[in-house]
Amino acid sequence: MENTNILRAYNMELVFDTYRKQVNESIFLIGGNAMDLPFKDCSFEYTVVKNLLHHLVGRTRRESKAFGKRAVEELMRVTKTGGYIIILDQYNRRRFFSAIIFYLTLFCSIFSISFESFGWGKNVIVSFLTPVETRDFLTGTGNIDIVMNVENRLELSRRWRYTLLMSNIGRLVVIGKVKKCE
Repeated sequence: MENTNILRAYNMELVFDTYRKQVNESIFLIGGNAMDLPFKDCSFEYTVVKNLLHHLVGRTRRESKAFGKRAVEELMRVTKTGGYIIILDQYNRRRFFSAIIFYLTLFCSIFSISFESFGWGKNVIVSFLTPVETRDFLTGTGNIDIVMNVENRLELSRRWRYTLLMSNIGRLVVIGKVKKCE
């Protein structure tokens, strides 16, 4: 990649056909699953996920959280000692409201219901984590030091501000440094 020390970069997508056209052609596009990365242990100095964790959904909220945790464990596995894991994701500060949103979007998806005015399509299911849950996934093993943590609440339209469900959402950037690749 021009003007960087990066020798090789990968973009892994679950729905490969959706992302055939990339902005940067020097990035290798591969299909895969974030909970089972197709890379050897300790492969990368930097691993980045963007808007992934809240889309790893299962049949229940507990299963969805387990999927998010598993994805973060995979990031730890493939990141070298001294490397960085960068997570950019949306959050909801309230666990209770995150659970309600999950089950509402699951219900709407099962019964093909959409609320376009709220941006909920009939095939969209989300399971927001709190910032604390995301950080705990990283630090739970004791092998990651958080070196950056930024939370930005989203500015919402009036209709969203008046719903308690979405009144505490935002964007999270958390960067963890791997102490030792295992």
